[in-house]
Amino acid sequence: MSKIVIIQHPEAFGIRQSWLDEAAITGQQYIQKPFWYMNEETGQTYYDLFGCIGWPTEFSDKREASAGYIAIVGAVRPKGDGANPQEAKFQLLAEMEHLDVPTLLQGILEMRKEYGFGLHPELLHSFFGDPERFITTLALKNEVLMRRDGGEKNTILVSPPDDFYTERIFDTYVRSLRSVLVQGNTRLFFGKQNEILKTRIREFKQGDPAVLAVGGLVHTMLSQCMWMDHMRENAYVVEDGIDRDAANY
Repeated sequence: MSKIVIIQHPEAFGIRQSWLDEAAITGQQYIQKPFWYMNEETGQTYYDLFGCIGWPTEFSDKREASAGYIAIVGAVRPKGDGANPQEAKFQLLAEMEHLDVPTLLQGILEMRKEYGFGLHPELLHSFFGDPERFITTLALKNEVLMRRDGGEKNTILVSPPDDFYTERIFDTYVRSLRSVLVQGNTRLFFGKQNEILKTRIREFKQGDPAVLAVGGLVHTMLSQCMWMDHMRENAYVVEDGIDRDAANY
């Protein structure tokens, strides 16, 4: 059962239109979405929630494989006015590790259900990670989900993080991850029960699935400010009204 609920601004259409008009006049790049999410157990609110996966490493005759890793990270929406949404802090909400790929995929299904999957069409539908590993295993899992649910809406998608296909991605993602852990300017926080990533980042071992997963997600969040709407993508909205998906929640 989900612990997350979706909350819509009481005047979603009007407030979004005013944000769009203001952004167009002032040249702002991003605007807030007129809805957000809340954890009913804690009261904490989030602009948006995102998932990531780091696949298990390959077995070799020199070392054992490292367990794969999945996690959900929230862009925290602070209470009260005055905070800059573009500078939202991040919170690691849930994580899991396992060597077995089908177990990881089942973990995604359970984890995303707990954190509100289905409340909005885009919420946790895609996890950031390597889309080219374990393609057959993922396809077989999605085939079962499509037969069971009668469509693709509940399938698991894996999308590459920003800069995934460039050289030295581990170095890039480690640097992005370290940038949000700088003492005195910390932007990524850990939940009380989340120790896996906290343990892994003490060493930053090359190719570590947990570091790749969260590092890639954080790198993408820093690059795109994904919890807000980009003005360029919503230029039509000024004339045509707000996005109907957003208005209906």
